[in-house]
Amino acid sequence: MPSKKKSGRKAAFVRATTQSRAPAISNPDVVRDVVKSMDDIEDETGEKISNLEAVVLDYSLGYTEKLLKINQFFKSNPLELAARCGEVIAQFSSVLAIWKYEDAMDIPLEKRTRAGKLRDVVAKLGPVFVKLAQTLSTRPDIIGEEVADALMTLQQDVKQFDSEVAFQTIREELINRGSLRFIKDIVGGDPETSLYSEFKEKPIAAASIGQVYEARLHDAQKTKVAVKVQRPGMVRRIALDCTVIRLLLTWLEESGANGSEDLPFIIDEVGAGIFRELDYTLEARNAKAFKRSLKFLPYVKIPRSWDNLTSTRVLTQEFISGRPMKKLNLDEQRKMVRMGVECSSAQLFRTGLVHADPHEGNMLYTDQGQLALIDFGLICEVNNAQQEAMASCILNILNAQWDDLIDNLRIMGMLPDKAQIWKDENGNVADYTSDPGKWYVITDDEFRRAFREAMDGPDGMEKKQRNNFTELVVDLTKISTQYRFNLPPYMVFVIRSLTTLDFCAVRTGANMYEVAAPTALFRALSPRTAYGKQVLERTIMDEETGDIDWQKFLDLSRQASGNSASSTASESERSDAQDSVEKLGGELLNSSAGSSLRSIIYKASPKNLTPPKEIQKQLIQLAIQHYAKVIAEFSIRTAVSNAFAFLTKANGMSQGENNEADEECEINFDDPDLILDCKTQLAKRRQKIGLMLLRKQLFQSGGLWTFTKIFLALIWAFTNGVFLGLIRKFFSSSNSSSPNSSSSSSEENRGEDSSLTTTATVATTPA
Repeated sequence: MPSKKKSGRKAAFVRATTQSRAPAISNPDVVRDVVKSMDDIEDETGEKISNLEAVVLDYSLGYTEKLLKINQFFKSNPLELAARCGEVIAQFSSVLAIWKYEDAMDIPLEKRTRAGKLRDVVAKLGPVFVKLAQTLSTRPDIIGEEVADALMTLQQDVKQFDSEVAFQTIREELINRGSLRFIKDIVGGDPETSLYSEFKEKPIAAASIGQVYEARLHDAQKTKVAVKVQRPGMVRRIALDCTVIRLLLTWLEESGANGSEDLPFIIDEVGAGIFRELDYTLEARNAKAFKRSLKFLPYVKIPRSWDNLTSTRVLTQEFISGRPMKKLNLDEQRKMVRMGVECSSAQLFRTGLVHADPHEGNMLYTDQGQLALIDFGLICEVNNAQQEAMASCILNILNAQWDDLIDNLRIMGMLPDKAQIWKDENGNVADYTSDPGKWYVITDDEFRRAFREAMDGPDGMEKKQRNNFTELVVDLTKISTQYRFNLPPYMVFVIRSLTTLDFCAVRTGANMYEVAAPTALFRALSPRTAYGKQVLERTIMDEETGDIDWQKFLDLSRQASGNSASSTASESERSDAQDSVEKLGGELLNSSAGSSLRSIIYKASPKNLTPPKEIQKQLIQLAIQHYAKVIAEFSIRTAVSNAFAFLTKANGMSQGENNEADEECEINFDDPDLILDCKTQLAKRRQKIGLMLLRKQLFQSGGLWTFTKIFLALIWAFTNGVFLGLIRKFFSSSNSSSPNSSSSSSEENRGEDSSLTTTATVATTPA
């Protein structure tokens, strides 16, 4: 029967969380204590572990259960564990010594070397410590702002390993134990006896877990591929480091030196993620799932993989030619940031499948102007309720709706159901990261007041303005030192993903909120949960009259398209956002995603579907601008090309071919016949819904008159838009043909366009 001491240490190893803190003990013999503690931690099964790789790659085991078995394995190798513990502690002790010295000597910030020393030490310790440090860099409340800033730019500079070792790994994985029985060589001219037609001996890239080679297949096109080969001994090295980190955390908990309840969750998520990265077959499946889920984003490029040339330690994928962000000019960087944020927004708000490691090395700008995502070893999933809550959070932040933001943070699991505040041993409000104490439950009203003050600033002061996600994280971090916040496991990687993209966005002057707003608005208007549908109805319906609140609807659209008064978006960014809103708006009307919105429209009376006159003006103004843009960009060549494409598509569909099927059909099916059948059924359903809506509204009292007014308003907007678009086209042609045209003249033309727009909308009231 295990002793109480053994049970206590096992409990600390298994969970390692505490709600109150005691002062940290000083100057312990850490290595002895840490290694000795593992003797008291036993796997309940008591089985002897001989095959470490089988345990690490067994995904039926939970992370803690897996670590208990790994701990059993290293009990037979205590010297190896002690040596690694000693190395880790010695490296961080050297950083701590420099840190304290520079504090004691009051060395100016610009002359301090400790941040660089910390980055060097973490990079030297290997991939587990690097990924953990990169994740913790988003949590300054745990590690401090200076440490977080130092780790934000952490990159691991790894050396290449011997190519002969890589070739031996390929032989073991794909030839000796693979199903390719007749294959004898890695490279050769005969596809029956060799894996690749060409294979370059020198690697083209080296990463922490593997390195990449360029090769070509045996197919007719001699397709260029990237072959990733895992470093030797990675399973043992990563298992050892995860064990060391968990043992150190156990010691910290027992000593009272750790006051953060989130740290164990972060360590567990990072550790579990790294274990999954060790299986390249899992990465290949993840890439396929991403490619399927993001088909509706034509600018996203995800490499194809070849299953017959992929195993646990070897991955063969399509070679993607592209450049990282640091090698792009400013215009290319802006385009890449917009694509990156839109793609990330689609993952968070629409597909629920999130790339959890989107650092700059994993995103490329291709020669065709696409955004290429690579390295799918680390992903996380977000459910429907969490997607809707996150989408609503974006809109809450844009509109400074802090009470609604609190509600959505609770749905996301980031706030407890009952608000809590940290108080020290004397009952005073304190900082939980530094002062011993415990949590006390407070009223919801008290917490909401404190939250609003943290977000807006003190009463009577000018309200805060935020231009990026990082500024929001800083404000949330400050309030989280006194009021209790939670960190659900999935949010560890979501926050890291958003912070990385925001770091890129800030460099180009983009506002990540505004870039993400169109997709967030789409998700808010296409809920899948009962709560989301209730929120949508409250959002666009007037609470007192029960009518559609057209002003609120229009304000949301303007926020999403960057046209609000508070927007910091440039003209080009606003144009891109407007295009996104129009595309997503059309998708809402034409796909099942808009079913909740159509349901509200169906319930509304014809009178409610007609906006007030002042809103009519604004809506017609938007319609005029849309038609003007279409006419201004119109060309005979484009018209002929589009007509030909339409006829070709129609002909293909009549012959049963699958040209561009609907997004939903393409995502859910791979077989062309199933996609075509799905599209046909969707088209019939949409026609039925459209006729039902029209019939219901026409045959109600006032329905025919309402329909006539809306039809006349659209005709009026189209006429004015054509007129304005022709003028823009004429001025644009004149300016482009004039060699002396300048930026000042273009400004004048924009001013003329604006006045023409105003003139064109003077008579919109009768509509």
